[in-house]
Amino acid sequence: MNIQREIYSPLQIFFGSFFLGPFAMLYFLWKNFYNMSRPVEAKKVIQYGFVFIVILTTCLQLSPAGMNQLVPGLIVPFFYALTALQISTSMQINKKEIKTSLNWAPQNIWSVLGFGLLFYLPWIGVLYAIQLL
Repeated sequence: MNIQREIYSPLQIFFGSFFLGPFAMLYFLWKNFYNMSRPVEAKKVIQYGFVFIVILTTCLQLSPAGMNQLVPGLIVPFFYALTALQISTSMQINKKEIKTSLNWAPQNIWSVLGFGLLFYLPWIGVLYAIQLL
């Protein structure tokens, strides 16, 4: 009996990353690589993701106080979500391949929201800590 593993689609990763933050983005990418039995890539997501989070928080902390809130609120998340979309489409599989495969099943939207919100809370904590510094 073949057990199907659930995979996040590229658009789930994009929108989850955009609305729920970079920690959620890293989780979605990592979980897909893990479920696809690609441990080297899963480990790289964690390693490069840690570096990305450090650089992102540093840049947000060093940004001028008078900067338009559109930049950190919409433009920055759009670009890292777009990067996540590119990684998922080039290194993982798309929704059509997920649906037609015997090995993969599409991830439930509630999983995206649940895990996304779980990883959104630490991101809010990081943003709050940046404001205090």
